Amino acid sequence: MYSLRKPLAVVAQPDYDSHAFGQLLVRQCNLVEGSLTDTKELQASRSHMPAPWIVGMAMFPFGLVVGFTITALPFLLTHLGVSLDKVAAISATVMTPTFWGFLLQPLMDTGLTRRVYAWIAAACAAICVAAALFVLSPMRLGPATALLLVGELSIMLYSGAIGGWTAQFTPDHLRGSVSGWTNVANLGGGALGSLAVMSLVSHIALHWLGLGLAACIMMSTLPILFFPEAVRSSFRFRQIFTDTMKTTWRVCKTKEVLTGFCLFLAPASAEAAINLFSGMGNDFHTGASTVIWVTGAGCAITASLGALLGGRAANRVSRGYLYLGAGLATSIVSLAMAISPRVPLTFILGALVYNGLAGVAYAAFNALGYQLVGQKSPVASTQLGLFAAATNFAIDYMTWADGLGFKHFGVRGLLLTDGLASMVSAIALLALLGSRLRKRDIEKYAMTAAAD
Repeated sequence: MYSLRKPLAVVAQPDYDSHAFGQLLVRQCNLVEGSLTDTKELQASRSHMPAPWIVGMAMFPFGLVVGFTITALPFLLTHLGVSLDKVAAISATVMTPTFWGFLLQPLMDTGLTRRVYAWIAAACAAICVAAALFVLSPMRLGPATALLLVGELSIMLYSGAIGGWTAQFTPDHLRGSVSGWTNVANLGGGALGSLAVMSLVSHIALHWLGLGLAACIMMSTLPILFFPEAVRSSFRFRQIFTDTMKTTWRVCKTKEVLTGFCLFLAPASAEAAINLFSGMGNDFHTGASTVIWVTGAGCAITASLGALLGGRAANRVSRGYLYLGAGLATSIVSLAMAISPRVPLTFILGALVYNGLAGVAYAAFNALGYQLVGQKSPVASTQLGLFAAATNFAIDYMTWADGLGFKHFGVRGLLLTDGLASMVSAIALLALLGSRLRKRDIEKYAMTAAAD
């Protein structure tokens, strides 16, 4: 709270200009009044906050679209007779916005409210996915790829708008719970959407599947109807790459946020092997049907449970410690799988436990991101986009490193690479940055940097 004690003490000085003092007192009273108004607005926002599961479920459309492009799209393309090398190229192209989409996130912090941006982005994603499936054929791969690319970018912007909006009204003691449900929605949307598309493709024409998926995307945005009113941005469109970027730089250069970037860019909690378990079945002498169920429904369930447990833990302990601790635990699982007998039981238990711990890390990442952004950052969507890009980069290079381990030493080399990189970096970060990871109020640093 702004104090009036110091200015009032000057009244006793005989040479003080009373008119200037009066002006100063008025200005400071206005500051106090503004601070009280902000506090009342913040309290009103919290009082109207929906249940954490409703807030988290707003991310279901993101899971639908991303899950479709990761899992269902390759299945559809191969079903149409497209060669595997082309399938890989198309999938990689469509997924690129997960890495460079943050460059457009400043738009979500500029001009309109995030509620409006969320509706626009979701509608654009739904239209693009429906249109892509309408034209998808071996002869029209180019237009379909372009439409899906725009759809993927749109859903990334939707995620940024929802994330920035959520950061605005979620109090600290609920950030963990919201983060847990956010990951349940993401994982659930991806698993359910992909399963539905792959199950129906042989019974329903692609254009009907596209319309159905588009309808699901729009219907699953209904939770945002219960969100508190979004605050209109103080930045105008012409300030997107000027004042918005300058403010982002001021906020992100604080030592607390830089510590967050160190955590997110490190391999400590990348959990990159989560994307490779489906290809390890043969090495553990596991049948194809078992691999499908374990890496599909099984891992989605354990990851969701881990996210819920991690979200509850993130409300009570240091989110930085939780993030690194989850990574350290997954490294132990990787190393244990590397030295254990290559039998189906090792694969099943390892994959399920690894994914469960990855869910804990996901929840800790989201909660820590909300904490670093705070409730009053004018560039919340941009910051969260940068955090996501950082952790996606870590996942990308660790997937590449795990692949090298497999190339030279087989599945044991893959697991040893994944486990050792995670363990060494987690221990190093705990030793170097442990004192900065204790739970404390980081919002004041972000607010100070944004106000400068």
